[in-house]
Amino acid sequence: MNLQDIRHLFDYTEWANDLAMEAADELPDEDLKRDVGISHGSIFGTLTHMAGAEWIWLERWHGRSPAKADAWSMWTPESCGDLATLNDRWQDVVDQRAQFIAELGEERLAADLPFRLLSGDPSSMRLGDQMQHVANHATLHRGQVVGMIRQLGIDPPSTDLLFYLRRDISPK
Repeated sequence: MNLQDIRHLFDYTEWANDLAMEAADELPDEDLKRDVGISHGSIFGTLTHMAGAEWIWLERWHGRSPAKADAWSMWTPESCGDLATLNDRWQDVVDQRAQFIAELGEERLAADLPFRLLSGDPSSMRLGDQMQHVANHATLHRGQVVGMIRQLGIDPPSTDLLFYLRRDISPK
């Protein structure tokens, strides 16, 4: 995966995450926070988990590996409180990641980057693979959010990559 692919992948991820957040913003708080017993309990819990995971990986890319207790204490439904707070905090992560990607070169993208797992165990992967994982993780959980919205009887947004790729195509 090259730098152009990474930029494209994160443009898509942010576009799709925004659609999921906009759909969540339309829900009453009781639906947003209703524990449906999958993923991270609720739509809000799942979105909070997504943002927290993106933050953890961004920290790793900056050479910091947060401990499990620190990471998840910052990114819980209780610590974020409401969707507006979560959105503000998540946007900070997105902005910092955009800055990181803007300064990233091909050589660094292809290099191994060591980090510690939340358990504290050491690990290492190519930075490009780590970044691809982050986008894939978001796709997994967005699918769960979309499914939970559908279970509420609401037509969810179409967040598939195909819709992102076709967004600027006008019918002829």
